[in-house]
Amino acid sequence: MAAKQVDTSWMWHPDFEESRTDTAGLFVHFRRRLNLEHSPVPPVRIQISADTRYKLYANSCLIVSGPVKGDQKLWFYDEVDLSPYLRVGENNIAVQVLRFFHATSYASSFPRLPIGGLMIKPIECGEFWTTHLQSSNLWETAIDSSTILPTNLVEDDFLHIYEAHNANAGTFEPLKWTDAKVHKFQASTGLGAPWKLSPRMIPALRVESSSFTSLHNIKSSVPDNRWEEILVQTQDKHMAPCNGLVLPARTSHSLELEVENHTTAFLRFIFQRPEAGGSVCKITYAESYENPPILVPYLRSKEHRRDYGKALYGPQDFYTFRGAGKALGLGYDENEVTRETFSPFHFRTFRFIKVEIDVGSTDLVLEGIKIAPVNYPLDVSAHFDAGNSEERETVDKLWTTSIRTLSNCMHDCYEDCPFYEQLQYAMDMRSSALFTYYVSGDDRLARQALTQIHHSYEPRVGLTSSRTPCHQPQLIPHFSLYWICALSDHYTFFGDRAFIRPFMAVIDGVLEFFNSRIDPDFGLVSAKSEPGMWDFTDWTNEWRPYGIPPAAARTGFSTYTNCLYIYTLENAATILRALGRSSTADEYTSRANVVLEAVKSHCFDGTVFTDGLARPGDLQLEYSVHSQVFAVLCGAASGSLAQSILRKSLSLPSSLSGLHSPYPSPTPSDDNGGDYESRKFTQPSLSMSFYTLRALALAGPLYTRHFDAFLQPWRDQLALGLTTWEEDSVSQRSDCHAWGSAPIYEFMAEVAGVYPAAPGWAIVGFRPRLELFRTISARVPVQVGQGKGWVCVWWQTEESGDVRLGLKVEMEGTNSRELVVPVTVSLPDRAFGITCGIEEEIKFD
Repeated sequence: MAAKQVDTSWMWHPDFEESRTDTAGLFVHFRRRLNLEHSPVPPVRIQISADTRYKLYANSCLIVSGPVKGDQKLWFYDEVDLSPYLRVGENNIAVQVLRFFHATSYASSFPRLPIGGLMIKPIECGEFWTTHLQSSNLWETAIDSSTILPTNLVEDDFLHIYEAHNANAGTFEPLKWTDAKVHKFQASTGLGAPWKLSPRMIPALRVESSSFTSLHNIKSSVPDNRWEEILVQTQDKHMAPCNGLVLPARTSHSLELEVENHTTAFLRFIFQRPEAGGSVCKITYAESYENPPILVPYLRSKEHRRDYGKALYGPQDFYTFRGAGKALGLGYDENEVTRETFSPFHFRTFRFIKVEIDVGSTDLVLEGIKIAPVNYPLDVSAHFDAGNSEERETVDKLWTTSIRTLSNCMHDCYEDCPFYEQLQYAMDMRSSALFTYYVSGDDRLARQALTQIHHSYEPRVGLTSSRTPCHQPQLIPHFSLYWICALSDHYTFFGDRAFIRPFMAVIDGVLEFFNSRIDPDFGLVSAKSEPGMWDFTDWTNEWRPYGIPPAAARTGFSTYTNCLYIYTLENAATILRALGRSSTADEYTSRANVVLEAVKSHCFDGTVFTDGLARPGDLQLEYSVHSQVFAVLCGAASGSLAQSILRKSLSLPSSLSGLHSPYPSPTPSDDNGGDYESRKFTQPSLSMSFYTLRALALAGPLYTRHFDAFLQPWRDQLALGLTTWEEDSVSQRSDCHAWGSAPIYEFMAEVAGVYPAAPGWAIVGFRPRLELFRTISARVPVQVGQGKGWVCVWWQTEESGDVRLGLKVEMEGTNSRELVVPVTVSLPDRAFGITCGIEEEIKFD
C-alpha cells in the first residue's frame, strides 16, 4: 500500500480555544526572524491564506491583507513576492490573523471553518526559502487575549469587527509566544485540508489617501484652531507641518470630524507613546447626524445629514493606551517604541467620526489621524454629460453619487451596505453588476459573485442562499430567481458560454423548486413556504415587519412571485438556447406560458393586477405597484394595458420619493370605468426602482413622460445632504445602498440608448431618447471583438427643434482599425442597421 500523503501547509496556535463568550473572536500573531547574508534574488513568492482574515508584514511594511471572503466550497489565497521587502541582515516577517469563532452566529458576514489556521506556502523559490518561510514550528505565535471584538454593541448586529483594546487597564500583560503547531491533513485517497483553495478571482483592493474636511462640536480645553491644524488638511502646501497636539493629563476632550463624502477606509490614530498607560479613546462611526433612533439599528429618524445640532449614533472602537515600555513588539510599526498607534484591523465605514479622549495621569500627544479609503479598483471609463441643460449640475451629481454609492458597496464582494452588513445578496448583486458593466465593462467581481451563489445551492431544498459568502446561510426563494436573471445579464453583456455552462444544473434545480409548487387547481406557484424560508418581496410600510404582501398569506398565492418566476423562465430559456439546449429551453417557455395564462385568469380584476387571487366579490383585494411592474416585465400585460396599469398605480408616495409624490394622484377619469378611487396601491421602495423603470421603458411613452418626475427621489436625497444613496426611506437605516445607483443604468441604457443588441455586444444597439435632454455627450464601455471599446454618443438640439446626432466607436489599442461593428439604430421616425468602423464618426440627420 502506498504511503499516506499529508498536507502540512497550515499552522495554528497550539492552545487556541473558542470558549470565550465576551468576544466574537480573537487576534493571533505570528512572527519569523530571518538573517540574510545577501540580497534575495527575486522572486520570493509565497501563497498565503488564513481563517478568518490576515495581514502580512515584512520589516514593518504592510504587504497584503486577505483573503477574499470565501466559504467551505471555495476558499481563496493570495500570492505575493516578498523580495522587494527583504534586506541584507535581520528581517522580521509578521502576520496578524483575526479568527472569528466558528460555533457562534456573530460576524455573519465572515464565513469560517471549524478550525483556525494560517497557510504560508513558498512557490518555486528554493530550499532555503521553503524551509524558512513555510508553515512550521519555526514560526512563533501568540494570542492577544486583551483585545476583544464586542458582541454587545447595539448598532452592530452583523459585522462584529469593532475592537476594544486593553479593557483591563493597569494589567497590560505581555504576549506569551510559543512555537506554532502544524495542522496535518491526509492528502491522498480523495481527502485533503478542509479549505478548498483557489487563487483570488478579483484584483487587490485599491487603497488611497484622504483627509478630514471639517470639525464640529468641539468640547476641549485645547483651542479649536489647534485641533484643526492637526486634523484638517491645510490648503496651503507650503505651510510647515504642525507639531503634535498636547492633551494635558487628567483632561477630557470630545470632537466630531467630517469627511467630504461617505467613505470606506482604513484608519490610523497616531499618538506619541505616553509615559504611563491608562488614557482611553472612544471612536464612534456614523453615516449622518440624526434624531434618536426609533429602533436601533433598524429604524432611524434622519433629516438633513449635516444637521450638526443633532447627534451621531453608531458602532464604536475603544482603545486604552499601554504607555512607555509596554509595546507588544509585533513588528507592525517601526516606531512602536516611541509611538502608540491604534489601527482598526478591518476598514471602517463613515461620513462622520466622533472622538472622545479621557487622558490619564500623563499628557497625551496626538500626531494625527490617517485615512486610507479602500474599495474594489473600479475603473470608471463611462461618461455622461448633459451639456448646457439647466439641470447639468444636478445630473452631474446624480451620476457621481451613483458611482460613489456603487464603489462603496464593492470590496471583497458586492455588498448590500458597507456600514451594517457587508453581505452579498443575490437581488442586490444583480443590479450592482449591471451598473458595473455600464460604468467600467469589468465583470470580475460579478463572475466571482455568480460563482459563489452557485456554490451555495442546497440540493435538499432546491435553492441557492439569498446571501453568500456568509456564516449564516439564509433562504429567500425569490433571490435564487434573481441569480438566474443575473446570469442571463452576464451572457447578454459578455457572451461567455463557457462561463455560464457549468451553472445549468443549478438553474434547473431552482426552477424545479418553483415548478414543484404549482397548485393543480389554479396553475399558480403556491405562496406556502416551508419553515426556514422568507418570502421577502420589498420594504414598504404596508408590508411590515417582514416585507411580504399580506395577500400572499391570505389567498395562498403571490402575483409578484408568479410573475418573477415567468420572467426568470424566459431569461433562462434564452441562456439554454444559446448553449444549444433548445428542448429544455422550449420546456421553460412552455412552463412560462402556462403560468402566464394562470396569472391573467386568477390575478387580474379586469382593470389591474391584484397582489393575490382576484376572487369575485372579495372586498379585501390588495394592490401594489410591484404586481403591475412584474406583470409588464413577464408579458402578462403589454401595449395599452401595460400603460394603463402603470399609470393607475404609480402615484409615487413617500416610500419611493422620500419626501413627496412627483406624480399627481390618479382620478376616476383615468380608470376607463370601475371604482378606481377605492383602490390603494402599495408603492415600491428604492430597491424596486430599477424594475419599475424597466417596466416603464416597455410601456411606450410612459418612460419619457415621467422620467424627470421619477428622478425626484434622488434629487430629494441630494437636498438632504446625502453623498451616497440611502437604503430606503421607510427605515432610513443605511445611507449607502448600491441598489439606489439606478441613474447609471438610466443614463447609459435609456437616455444615451446604448445596449447589447446581441450577446457580447456582437451587435450594438442604439436607441437614444432624444427628447429627454437637449444636449448630451456619453461614453459607454462595450466589448469589441476580444477587446475593450466604447460607444461615444452625442446630440445637440437646435432652436428650430432639429437634432444633430452622432455616434462613434472607439477601441483600446492601436491594431483595431480594420474592425467593423454592426449597429442597429432605432430613432423616433425610423429604424435601420449600419456598420461602424473604429474611430469612424456616424452622423444622423
